Amino acid sequence: MTRQEAHLLLAGIRVLTHTGERPPTPEQLADLLELSASAVRLQLAQLADLGAVALVESAFETHTEVRDYLRAEELPAEAGPAIAEDLEAFDRRKREESERMAHLFDSGEHEQRQSDRLRRMDEDLRTFRGKKKPQNPFGED
Repeated sequence: MTRQEAHLLLAGIRVLTHTGERPPTPEQLADLLELSASAVRLQLAQLADLGAVALVESAFETHTEVRDYLRAEELPAEAGPAIAEDLEAFDRRKREESERMAHLFDSGEHEQRQSDRLRRMDEDLRTFRGKKKPQNPFGED
């Protein structure tokens, strides 16, 4: 994470706190900055480790608050491309997975599988009802 990215996140937290009158969630911050939620969460965790932000977890969600913005000055001005490439690959895999799931439901394949399964269950039930009750081995019929 670079110093500029850290200040961008800190500014986003301030803006959302001001406009929403409460600390924002990482997802709200990601929407505002047009970044992936996973990248924002990772960056916020790094800022929390530095002490620049606090991640306040409640029973329902996590909020972000600015603590010591000067801690962001400890970050380098430029960062290596390794983490950015990893995050991009992760986002690409998640996008492909969601597209595959959407295709499964849009193509009707899921409904076809479900109707086949229900049809087989119905046939099994009909053949079961037609069978004669087995004789009681204890002779108490």
